Amino acid sequence: MQKTKETALAMFIGAIIFLALELAVYYVLSTWLVPTDPKLEEEGGTIVRSWNKVMYFTLAYIAIVVSALLIASSQVPREYRRHVMFWFYLSLPTLLVVLLLAFS
Repeated sequence: MQKTKETALAMFIGAIIFLALELAVYYVLSTWLVPTDPKLEEEGGTIVRSWNKVMYFTLAYIAIVVSALLIASSQVPREYRRHVMFWFYLSLPTLLVVLLLAFS
Protein backbone atom coordinates (compact mmCIF):
# COMPACT_ATOMS: atom_id res chain seq x y z
CA MET A 1 0.00 0.00 0.00
CA GLN A 2 2.84 2.39 0.81
CA LYS A 3 4.46 1.73 -2.58
CA THR A 4 1.21 2.66 -4.37
CA LYS A 5 0.97 5.95 -2.48
CA GLU A 6 4.60 6.78 -3.29
CA THR A 7 4.05 6.01 -6.97
CA ALA A 8 0.90 8.15 -7.09
CA LEU A 9 2.70 11.01 -5.36
CA ALA A 10 5.64 10.69 -7.78
CA MET A 11 3.29 10.83 -10.77
CA PHE A 12 1.46 13.85 -9.34
CA ILE A 13 4.69 15.74 -8.68
CA GLY A 14 5.95 14.73 -12.12
CA ALA A 15 2.78 16.07 -13.73
CA ILE A 16 3.12 19.42 -11.96
CA ILE A 17 6.77 19.75 -12.96
CA PHE A 18 5.97 18.64 -16.52
CA LEU A 19 3.21 21.23 -16.92
CA ALA A 20 5.37 23.98 -15.41
CA LEU A 21 8.25 23.13 -17.74
CA GLU A 22 6.00 22.98 -20.81
CA LEU A 23 4.37 26.32 -20.00
CA ALA A 24 7.72 27.98 -19.33
CA VAL A 25 9.26 26.63 -22.53
CA TYR A 26 6.22 27.64 -24.58
CA TYR A 27 6.17 31.16 -23.14
CA VAL A 28 9.92 31.74 -23.57
CA LEU A 29 10.17 30.31 -27.07
CA SER A 30 6.97 31.91 -28.34
CA THR A 31 7.99 35.37 -27.13
CA TRP A 32 11.52 34.93 -28.41
CA LEU A 33 10.90 33.38 -31.84
CA VAL A 34 7.33 33.87 -33.00
CA PRO A 35 6.81 37.66 -33.30
CA THR A 36 7.30 38.95 -36.83
CA ASP A 37 7.53 42.42 -38.18
CA PRO A 38 4.05 43.45 -39.48
CA LYS A 39 5.65 45.10 -42.53
CA LEU A 40 7.21 41.78 -43.58
CA GLU A 41 3.88 40.01 -43.22
CA GLU A 42 2.15 42.60 -45.42
CA GLU A 43 4.80 42.31 -48.12
CA GLY A 44 4.56 38.51 -48.18
CA GLY A 45 7.46 36.16 -48.66
CA THR A 46 7.61 35.12 -45.02
CA ILE A 47 7.47 31.38 -45.71
CA VAL A 48 11.22 30.92 -45.41
CA ARG A 49 11.37 33.18 -42.36
CA SER A 50 8.57 31.20 -40.67
CA TRP A 51 10.22 27.92 -41.63
CA ASN A 52 13.43 29.03 -39.93
CA LYS A 53 11.48 30.02 -36.83
CA VAL A 54 9.75 26.63 -36.70
CA MET A 55 13.09 24.82 -36.98
CA TYR A 56 14.72 26.99 -34.30
CA PHE A 57 11.67 26.51 -32.08
CA THR A 58 11.81 22.73 -32.52
CA LEU A 59 15.56 22.50 -31.91
CA ALA A 60 15.43 24.74 -28.84
CA TYR A 61 12.45 22.81 -27.46
CA ILE A 62 14.15 19.44 -27.90
CA ALA A 63 17.42 20.77 -26.42
CA ILE A 64 15.58 22.04 -23.34
CA VAL A 65 13.58 18.82 -22.92
CA VAL A 66 16.65 16.58 -23.32
CA SER A 67 18.61 18.70 -20.83
CA ALA A 68 15.72 18.48 -18.36
CA LEU A 69 15.67 14.71 -18.89
CA LEU A 70 19.38 14.40 -18.19
CA ILE A 71 19.20 16.57 -15.08
CA ALA A 72 16.08 14.86 -13.73
CA SER A 73 17.31 11.33 -14.37
CA SER A 74 20.55 12.05 -12.55
CA GLN A 75 18.71 13.52 -9.54
CA VAL A 76 15.94 10.98 -8.92
CA PRO A 77 16.44 7.50 -7.44
CA ARG A 78 16.70 4.61 -9.87
CA GLU A 79 13.19 3.34 -9.13
CA TYR A 80 11.63 6.59 -10.35
CA ARG A 81 13.60 6.92 -13.59
CA ARG A 82 10.84 5.19 -15.53
CA HIS A 83 8.55 8.05 -14.54
CA VAL A 84 11.06 10.54 -15.89
CA MET A 85 11.15 8.64 -19.18
CA PHE A 86 7.33 8.61 -19.29
CA TRP A 87 7.24 12.42 -19.06
CA PHE A 88 10.01 12.68 -21.66
CA TYR A 89 8.10 10.50 -24.12
CA LEU A 90 4.96 12.53 -23.42
CA SER A 91 6.81 15.76 -24.21
CA LEU A 92 7.59 14.65 -27.77
CA PRO A 93 3.95 14.64 -29.01
CA THR A 94 3.39 17.75 -26.91
CA LEU A 95 5.87 19.48 -29.23
CA LEU A 96 3.30 19.25 -32.04
CA VAL A 97 0.63 20.86 -29.89
CA VAL A 98 3.01 23.62 -28.80
CA LEU A 99 4.01 24.28 -32.41
CA LEU A 100 0.37 24.55 -33.48
CA LEU A 101 -0.38 26.95 -30.64
CA ALA A 102 2.68 29.09 -31.27
CA PHE A 103 2.45 29.39 -35.05
CA SER A 104 -1.30 29.40 -35.68
